[in-house]
Amino acid sequence: MKETIVPERFKDEYKNELKRIFSQRINLFCYIAIGVFSLEFILAWFFFRRLLSAEDMPGILGGIFFSLVLLATGKFSKRLIAQKVRGMFFSFLVISIAILAAAAHPDVIANLGITLILIAFFLSTLLLPWNMIEAAAVGIYTLVTFAGVYQMANTYVNVEIFGINITLLIVATLICLIVKRSEGIMRQKDFVLRKEVEEKSKMLMEELELANKIHSGLMPKSLSTKLVDVAVNYRPMLYMGGDYAKFHFLSRDRLFFMISDITGHGVSAALLVNRIHTETENLIRENLMPGEVLRRLDNFIKSDFGKMGIFLSGFCGILDFSSKKLVYSNYGHPPQILFQKAGKRIVFMEPQTFLMGIGMETSDVYQVKLRFERGDRIFLFTDGLVESKNPVGEEFGYERLKAFISEKSESDVAHLNEELMAALKDFQAGEQGDDIFLLAIQIK
Repeated sequence: MKETIVPERFKDEYKNELKRIFSQRINLFCYIAIGVFSLEFILAWFFFRRLLSAEDMPGILGGIFFSLVLLATGKFSKRLIAQKVRGMFFSFLVISIAILAAAAHPDVIANLGITLILIAFFLSTLLLPWNMIEAAAVGIYTLVTFAGVYQMANTYVNVEIFGINITLLIVATLICLIVKRSEGIMRQKDFVLRKEVEEKSKMLMEELELANKIHSGLMPKSLSTKLVDVAVNYRPMLYMGGDYAKFHFLSRDRLFFMISDITGHGVSAALLVNRIHTETENLIRENLMPGEVLRRLDNFIKSDFGKMGIFLSGFCGILDFSSKKLVYSNYGHPPQILFQKAGKRIVFMEPQTFLMGIGMETSDVYQVKLRFERGDRIFLFTDGLVESKNPVGEEFGYERLKAFISEKSESDVAHLNEELMAALKDFQAGEQGDDIFLLAIQIK
């Protein structure tokens, strides 16, 4: 089997990943070793001094010293090979200390067998990301060192115990080789999968960014003319949303405007916005009245998206400045507001029928006529505004909106929208629960 399954384009990053694992784990082992040796020295010297012999002192102090040296060298080990050298040095150090400690106390071998040495071997082999060859090198070093030390200490190690211990070490080495082979394959597969997910996520984010630019391009921009000031503010809940608005001068003295809210959020809703935009553009060219625009749009939603369970609320109106007449139609959209400057009166433009996409196709036309005067304002918004909730679950609601509009009646609509969005953000004091679209029209 191949040594690595990591594609060429990921190899450098995989090496960095291995380097990071080696560095973190070796440093952790060093801190643990320093702590253990220091605690052993303190306890033995100050509390159990009779347990600390002259033979033990070099091992304890040497362990602390070499751990500190190994820890310090980590800052200068910039390459994977350098980290592997550190890891190998650490493994040899841990195994050597275990073997020498056992050799210095014959009762360790007699009572615990080779347990201490096996723990050191498994610790240094399994907890570092060695490949099979490197793990074999650690195993061979353990066997050779163990054999050498205990051959020299043959006064208290008989042949039977020595043979059993060597057999255990060989079996342990074979187990580690098998584990390291499987672990290496799994680590590489996990790394490759993670990198491929990252690549696809990056591509998706780039696609979303492009889609967001296209989606944002459909949204109207604030406008100021001799007849009206129009202020637009849009804050989607997710990357893209399902709110849509449009205004367009049908002639010099007739302004068409519309706002809608698609059920759902995110990319699917944004894609439907594109379809709604195209269909609305076609309907505007036919110079239709608001009721007819929404009726035709309702039939379009039913025929093209009826089986998908997608619905749409919409408010559409036309301002005729020559006759000072406002004609509007409301399909399941929250009541929109006409603020009459005279008397600071607020008129709610209520829905006349259900959401678009519900029910059978119909020829009924729903629309209402109102009169307006100079200085009046029209406030269009989606339900994300009035249904926004504070941390205790209380909605922003129409009463707060009415009070805000009345209080800011002298502000221009651009500033009013900005202040309203800021007030809404403070009210929510948390994550936004829905798309929010504001379109305010100041009649001059």
